[in-house]
Amino acid sequence: MRNVFDQYSQPENRLTHALMTALHEDRGLLVLFLREIAGGKLPAASNSLSVSVQQLPEAPPVSEEEAERRGIPDGWIYSVEAEWCVVIESKVLIRLNADQIERHRRMAQRLGFTKAFVIAITTEEVARQRVIGDRRLKVLEWREIYVWLRRHDDREWARRTAEYLEVSEARMIMDQQFVRGTLTRFSGVPFSDDHPYTYLEAKRILRLLFDELRARKDLREHLKIDPRAPGRGSITGSRDNFVWNFLSLRGDAEKNFTSRPHLSIGLGTQHMAAMVTIPDKVEGRVRRGLREIGEEDFAALLARVVANLRPLLRAEPGAVPTFHALQRRWPHRRARANTDAEIRFDLRTIPGVTGKPKKQPLWLSAAYGAFVDKRGANYEFQIGVDFDYAKCPGLRKPSAPDLIAQAWLGCKPFVDLVR
Repeated sequence: MRNVFDQYSQPENRLTHALMTALHEDRGLLVLFLREIAGGKLPAASNSLSVSVQQLPEAPPVSEEEAERRGIPDGWIYSVEAEWCVVIESKVLIRLNADQIERHRRMAQRLGFTKAFVIAITTEEVARQRVIGDRRLKVLEWREIYVWLRRHDDREWARRTAEYLEVSEARMIMDQQFVRGTLTRFSGVPFSDDHPYTYLEAKRILRLLFDELRARKDLREHLKIDPRAPGRGSITGSRDNFVWNFLSLRGDAEKNFTSRPHLSIGLGTQHMAAMVTIPDKVEGRVRRGLREIGEEDFAALLARVVANLRPLLRAEPGAVPTFHALQRRWPHRRARANTDAEIRFDLRTIPGVTGKPKKQPLWLSAAYGAFVDKRGANYEFQIGVDFDYAKCPGLRKPSAPDLIAQAWLGCKPFVDLVR
């Protein structure tokens, strides 16, 4: 069924229509918008204010194409009697233009509005001093609008609009329309029995999550991540019910990620994994280092990783420190992989680690031995933390990036070995 907000073809117009519809339908939300977002006083009772999209005040509606040709602002909130208006200009796929803002203001003045204010909403940070240091102009990002809507999501129209921003962002990511910025901000990994995993939403969340993680000083300083290095060029996984991306370590951006260790996050139907990944074709220097350390010292190193992870495991008892290894093959380049062998075990089963579960040295012996003597098999392994959606409520909070950072930072002894 078509969404009530999907009335236009251009993303800017669809999003403005969604916001303005919510403000029109919920006058209490309109008052909050003008006070908290516009930062101004209401010139009259909210019920007497008019709200319009893609048309001039008090004028008949025009087509989307005609509004574009005539340079009509995306939205208006106005009172003819008070000669007051707020003009809304929305940007999603193109940059904000200061000249366009000034033309909108002059248009409002020609229409008789003696008090005209402009709100520009974009998908990226703008050099705000460039866009006129004027009290009658406010420049915001769509993700700020999203956060504001979520703050008021006890109101039906605020919640519906925030959800529409999430869906719109997922669609644009899927269509590879985004070049810069976002519509929303990371607010947690919502998947649960009541909120089932979907590929589109997972892809959107993954993008927002990596925006948060790239900005973290602790990951830059202690693990030496490269925040400017790109991750996967095309995030796929709709058929596998699993999407993932990675961060490169400093100095690795120019190398193929399949030859270097990297920090990865995977979102699946039941769990999220924050891992340090050793790919099958990892360069010889790293492979030699892992072979030469030997199984006994490797086990001792992983015991140090588990010790580092104790604070995280106390905060999220449902999280599991994990060793995960796969042997795979692909019938052809675009085919889904065949999994020939897989081993996944709790790192706390390694001898030398205190507490439960019961120790079983054979799990590590099998996984480590398969790497040391892989005999041409396509074999990769990961060390990190598995977070079960049902058992880790911290994932559903905006602070979830802290859990991921703690997982990776706990793996620092391993990262130092393979760097």
